[in-house]
Amino acid sequence: MSSEIDYATNRLIKGLVSNRKCARIGYASALGTLVSFDGSTDDILQRVQNALSTKTQTFIEDIKNVTTGRILSYIALAYNQKDDLSSVLPKILPDILTMRRQAKHKLQAFIDSAIIQLSKWAGKKLFKKEIFSQINSLLPTSWIETLNNDSKSIYLLVSLSNTYPKIFDQTYYQSRWKENVLPLSSSKEHANIKKCLQSFGNELHLLQTLCQEIILYSLRTQQFEHCWTLIAEELSNNGLESNKGHILLESILFCFEQEDETNIITDTILNDSVFVQRILLLSMSNKGKSKQAAAHELAKSVVSKLSNVITKKSIDQKLKIFGTLLNCTKNYACLQSTTKAISDKLTADESIYYAKYLIGLFCENEVERIDDRRQFIINLLINLASDNDDVFEQILLLFVLFAYFKTNRVPKNLRDFLPDVSFEISDRLREYIGDGIYKLILHEFSKHQFMGCFHVFKRAASWCDKETHYTPYFKYSDEIKSYLAENYQQLYETVNGTIIQALPDEKLRISFQQVFVLGLFDLFVNYRQAKQCLEDLVTCIENAHNELVLKKLINETTWIEVFVDILLSMYTKRQQIIRTILKKVYLRISKYMNVEALKLMLQVLEDADEEDDEDDEDMSDASSDDGSDKEQEEEEEENESDNEVDKNSNANEELRQAVEKALGDAAAKEDDDDVEMDDEAMLRLDPLIAEAFRSQMKKSSTIKINEKLHHQLRVLDLIEFIIKKDERMNFVTISIRPLIDKCVSIPNTAAYRPMIVRLNSILRHLSSRKIGHSDMVKLDDCLELFHYLAAIQGGKTKLLTDVLTKVSMFVIKLCLHVGTKENKLDDVQKDICSTYEEGISRFFESTKPLTKKNKQKNGEIEDANEDMEEIQHPLVHPTTIKEFFQRFPEYSTQLALSFVQRSLKDDVTWKKRLLVCGILNNFFNKTRLNNVDPILLNTTIELIKIICQDSKSSKQESLNLLTMLTQKLLFIKEPQLTPEQAQLLFSRILAVIERKTPNNPKQKQQLVNLLNTFKKRYQLEINDNVMSMLKKRKQDTVTNGDDTKKVKKLKTTNNHMDDTSINQPGTNEIAISTSNGKVKKSKKNKQNDTITDENETSSKKNKLKKNVSDSEEEAGLNECRKIPFKGLSTV
Repeated sequence: MSSEIDYATNRLIKGLVSNRKCARIGYASALGTLVSFDGSTDDILQRVQNALSTKTQTFIEDIKNVTTGRILSYIALAYNQKDDLSSVLPKILPDILTMRRQAKHKLQAFIDSAIIQLSKWAGKKLFKKEIFSQINSLLPTSWIETLNNDSKSIYLLVSLSNTYPKIFDQTYYQSRWKENVLPLSSSKEHANIKKCLQSFGNELHLLQTLCQEIILYSLRTQQFEHCWTLIAEELSNNGLESNKGHILLESILFCFEQEDETNIITDTILNDSVFVQRILLLSMSNKGKSKQAAAHELAKSVVSKLSNVITKKSIDQKLKIFGTLLNCTKNYACLQSTTKAISDKLTADESIYYAKYLIGLFCENEVERIDDRRQFIINLLINLASDNDDVFEQILLLFVLFAYFKTNRVPKNLRDFLPDVSFEISDRLREYIGDGIYKLILHEFSKHQFMGCFHVFKRAASWCDKETHYTPYFKYSDEIKSYLAENYQQLYETVNGTIIQALPDEKLRISFQQVFVLGLFDLFVNYRQAKQCLEDLVTCIENAHNELVLKKLINETTWIEVFVDILLSMYTKRQQIIRTILKKVYLRISKYMNVEALKLMLQVLEDADEEDDEDDEDMSDASSDDGSDKEQEEEEEENESDNEVDKNSNANEELRQAVEKALGDAAAKEDDDDVEMDDEAMLRLDPLIAEAFRSQMKKSSTIKINEKLHHQLRVLDLIEFIIKKDERMNFVTISIRPLIDKCVSIPNTAAYRPMIVRLNSILRHLSSRKIGHSDMVKLDDCLELFHYLAAIQGGKTKLLTDVLTKVSMFVIKLCLHVGTKENKLDDVQKDICSTYEEGISRFFESTKPLTKKNKQKNGEIEDANEDMEEIQHPLVHPTTIKEFFQRFPEYSTQLALSFVQRSLKDDVTWKKRLLVCGILNNFFNKTRLNNVDPILLNTTIELIKIICQDSKSSKQESLNLLTMLTQKLLFIKEPQLTPEQAQLLFSRILAVIERKTPNNPKQKQQLVNLLNTFKKRYQLEINDNVMSMLKKRKQDTVTNGDDTKKVKKLKTTNNHMDDTSINQPGTNEIAISTSNGKVKKSKKNKQNDTITDENETSSKKNKLKKNVSDSEEEAGLNECRKIPFKGLSTV
């Protein structure tokens, strides 16, 4: 065991001279651990001193490594006895000091760190006895001596002074430095101190440690203010992103950790506003290079640490720091963590004090970018009011005053908060404050409360009576005053009276109260609309009480319809926060929704032109009925026009600038009476002016379309929630048609893409619903919806076609379900089949519509109503038929026969015929192959025959489809193919192969399997040339991976082939012959032919001698399904 320890010890000692820092530390740690088990410290010391000797080294780097290794070994040995160094310290300290005197500057700092560490472990008594006297010569007596003499160490002096302040006391410095303390605040020493710090430029880790030691010493000796200025100037010269900048940020973090109740650290660091601003900006900057990213993280840590420091201070100290930071930056986002620390865990009195302080900052006028600063303060007030109910009403009332009134004196209720009103608020800021009002309203609503907002409105409404002091920014102040005076009692009873309190549902009651409060505050924004809303809401609450409490229905229109109408009118508001409130109301009342209410929401998705026409008719009828309402309507129109002028002021300014640009010099001289322009100049300007007006009209039109689209999307979200949550089937059937109408009517552009995706998502969900028994629809309504879906399927995008197909299948399922319940299943089946048969016929008759240009060229004039008449007839898409065959196989045979028979006519294109083959390929599944209609079988064979006559059938896509369909026909059990039918199919497939042999290996294998099946079942002989063509591989190409490559188009002049052309010689000399006969290969095939393996060929021939069993039939079916049919686009 001793030999192993000796080997390990020697190996570890040798590892101490490694030139890798981490390796040296690892070897030293392992050596210390080994000594702790063995306990032979003296033996290890002797070995280290013998093995690590500088006398045997000649290179400087080797001497450095040996010295470093010896120091690390001494530290490791001392660590094991750090509780009592009296025995080991005399043995290692002389050698350490000898190496210290011989070492260069860089190595001296490392040895000083070792001496400092030994001094800390030694304790005061042992340090004074053994170490102090021996290192005294290493300690400087002035800053100049530190710079001139490399052997003197200021780092050693400052660290030991912090470790043993009673030893390095006033007496020591009087005797050595002629000062009471180490001079850090003396201005005459600043240059020397900076040079001392600069001397550590290459040892950044020691520079950071030295700065921290100097900071500790300056805090203890009350020199921090001058010392910090010195350190900050020196370390920030190259920017905070530099290495020294990183040390400065680390030093700030170290300072904050030493913060006490004196606040001297935060006051000193934050005193330099420019420096603080640089830190705040760096904390918000994007991460760039590695150094900048590190500085960014350090700056964020500094701001976070400052927030933690602020949390522990009093409210006065918090606000003092906040004021300093607020004046240091214009990017107020970087103060979020600080403001959160200030408002955290405030008492009621502190919250009031904080609110007063923020309002005082808001009232300051002479500030740069004052609106941005006030917006930031408004957000702080909103957060404060949301977290503290003690100041909620005061802050909300203050916001109402700033947003809606201009005052020359402070209201009585706000005199404790608002110091002065002699400041101006911009229109933009007033609008921002208005949004803040609704944020506070939402906060109280989230607690299911409303009385605080109601009390604030009542106080604000009282200011309308004092116009000498409170001038409202809104119109109709007299009307609001009279309205509230006449209806105040009714309004109060409505919002908190016995009628609303008697409602059985608390959520419904809260919804009414919240919408009512929103209507009250809306009086200041849009008086007439808000008044109408409040009046309707009063009636709505009474009707709800009658229906839900008294169980009687007074009017035909239910209360939920009126309430939804009110919500929809308020949902058009500009403020997002209002829509958030109303959305929560929708979610609470969703269980009360009925069909008519849902229809009101679906009407929002209709086109605006139709709604405008209806509104014009209603307004004309109303004006003819009552002449007294005419004046009121004129006032409303005037008000709306004024609002429109305000909204479009920016647009008009842009239009004016565009026209001036078009006029050029003429616009600059518009005030000169002598300006004259000839006809030619006027004609040159006309297009420019027209273009200016056209561009402005297009821009305003785009804005209106976007606003309308966004509103419809928001309403669509509500509709989606209600439909998904409700299980009533009539909700589903009512929603399908408006949603599809909207999906069909909007253009397929990028602007409408979100709407299209959302509509498709909702419709897919509806099509996957289970057919329930709650509020089942009538059969006539189901059939009407089915006919509508069948009429709009032609000519749509793939996305819309897929959705229409899924919805159609759901509606068919619903029709069959309702028909079964009403004992009309036969009529429903006939209706569905006849509709699809008519749609199939129209599908084959449809042609590509003429373009607008061709219509004008041909002189055709079409009316818009013709399109509506055209859409009334069904035009079934093949995708729908395919899905119908899969979902409803019992009705599919008749439609499949109709499909195939119609495709045999001469006016049908080849691509549509091939599409029918794809449908048949999906139609003939494993179940249907057991029993197939004979007529359908014959017509399918005839269809394959016609398709094979076309030269396009040699393409990869079409040949693939023909192969799979023919393979399925061969496995039909009842009735089986006759030899004549098999011979016909066999000859047609050979003709296609003869025309062009496919290059795809998988496709070749499928054809080989197909021909072998013909041979097994009907003893048809295959020419060896045909098989060799299918089995050969093309030279100089890689067969693996060619499946995905597209087959190049082959231009042919012969589009059709007669039956007699199959066996004609000269086409490639390939014909049907007996197995004994040999047919010569054509020259074309000889060039690319390859030799096949005779053994492999013979083994395959032996396998083909047996009859086809049932298992072989299933294998063949699986083989022909490997490449599914994906559909083709029709022309």
